[in-house]
Amino acid sequence: MQKSGLLSVPFRPIVYNPDLGDLSQLIAPPYDVIDSEQCERLLAKHPYNVVRLILPPSLNPDDPSRYSKAARLWEQWLDEKVLVELEEPSVFVYAQRFALGGERKEHLSLLTTIPLLDYDSGLIRPHEHTMPKPKSDRLTLLRLMGAELGQVHGLLSDDTGEWHELLRSATSATVWLRGELDGVEHIVWRITDPAFNEEVNRLLARQWLVIADGHHRYETALTFREEVPEAKRDPNHPANFIGIVIADFQRNATVLPTHRLVRFSSFEDVERVLQEVRRHFRSTAVNWGGDEKMLSQIFQNSNGIPFLFAAQGQALLVTVTGFEGSVSQYIQQLPSPLRKVDTAILHQAVLPVVFAAVGLKPSDLTIDYTHDAEFAFQFAQQEGNMAILLRPISPQLVREVAEQGYRLPPKTTYFVPKVPSGLVMRKILSPQETLLRGADKEG
Repeated sequence: MQKSGLLSVPFRPIVYNPDLGDLSQLIAPPYDVIDSEQCERLLAKHPYNVVRLILPPSLNPDDPSRYSKAARLWEQWLDEKVLVELEEPSVFVYAQRFALGGERKEHLSLLTTIPLLDYDSGLIRPHEHTMPKPKSDRLTLLRLMGAELGQVHGLLSDDTGEWHELLRSATSATVWLRGELDGVEHIVWRITDPAFNEEVNRLLARQWLVIADGHHRYETALTFREEVPEAKRDPNHPANFIGIVIADFQRNATVLPTHRLVRFSSFEDVERVLQEVRRHFRSTAVNWGGDEKMLSQIFQNSNGIPFLFAAQGQALLVTVTGFEGSVSQYIQQLPSPLRKVDTAILHQAVLPVVFAAVGLKPSDLTIDYTHDAEFAFQFAQQEGNMAILLRPISPQLVREVAEQGYRLPPKTTYFVPKVPSGLVMRKILSPQETLLRGADKEG
C-alpha cells in the first residue's frame, strides 16, 4: 500500500442489473439526509430501491434485527442477480448535472478507491467533527453486510485545470450509467484503460484531500479495518481501501448556506434580541421578502461579515467587522482561519453577546436549520420566531481551515449535489468472511 501519497486503485464494481430498467428508480440519497417522508417515497418507488439496504435512521428504527435483515437482503439480491459484480477492475468519471439559482451546472469527479489513510498522514483531512451514534450505526451495518453502498466525497486543488481536463477527456466515450434523483442527473463513464489511471495517479501524487461529505463513513471504515484480521495480513484486502468521489474545489464544488431558525418563548424576546443587535453592531434595515438572489446581493454589498436577522416583517442587515468592543475579545480567541468563518463568528461571538444581554442561554432556545432562504423568511413571519441568514462558506475556505488542522462549527457546510447510494457499489468482505464475523457482532 502506498505510504507517500494518494493513490487511485481500480476496483470491481457492483451495480444494479441493467435489465431492471431505469436506474432513477433504484438509487437514493445518502442515508443521513433521508427523512421519514422521503424514505416512504423511496420505498414506494421500486421493490429493489437501495434505501432498503442503506437503512436511513427513519427506516424501522425500533427493529433490533434491521441490520441483519438488510445484510441478508444484500446477499439475496446478489444471488438473484438484482445486483451484479463485474470482473474487470475499473475507475469511473462521474458527472452531476443540475440547476441552482436559475443556472445549469455540472460537476465532474473521479469515482475510485484509495487506500484508507489515518488523518495524521496529512493526506486526508476532516473539516468537521463526528458524533458517536451515527458511527456506531454505520459500523453495525458494515460488520454484517461487508459492503460499501456509496462513496465519501473529497476535494483536491486544481489550480492549472489539468485534473478537470483529464476527467473531461473521458466524457466523449459512451455513457455507462445514467440516472436522475431529486432533479440531479447522475452520469457515469467506466474506464478500464490503465493509462488513464496512471495519469490520475501522476496528478494525485502531490495532493491531499479534504473530506467534503462522509466523515462518519470514513471514520467507520478506519475502525472496521482494524477489526478485520485478513486486512492486517493482506495490504490489498478491500477493507484497506475506501470508495471516494474526488473533485477539485475550484470548479466542481458547491456549498449551500445553512440558515438558523430560532424559536423564542415570546414576541417580546425577539424584540429584545433585535434591540441588542442594533446596540452592539452596525445594523441597517433592509427590504427583503425571501428572494435568494436579493439576499446574495445584500450580502455582496456589505463590508465585513454580514448576517440577516429576520423576524415578523423586519429584516436587519448586521455587519461584524471584528473591532466591535463587545465581540472583539471573543473573536481574538478563535484560531486565525476560523475568524473568517461566518458560523464561528455567529456562535462564538455574536450570539453569546446578544443572548447574555437579554438574559437568555442557548439551551433555552430551539434552533433548527434550513438551506432555503424563502422557507427561512416564512418561518420568521410567525410570532416568536427569528431567522438568521448566512452566506455559504467557500470551498476554498473549507480547505484552508482543514489544511491548518482545524474543524468548522456544526452546520457550516452543506455540499450539493449529494453522491447517491446505489450508483456504484463495492464488496468489502466475501460471504464467508461476513458469516464468520457477523454471528456475534449485531447489536
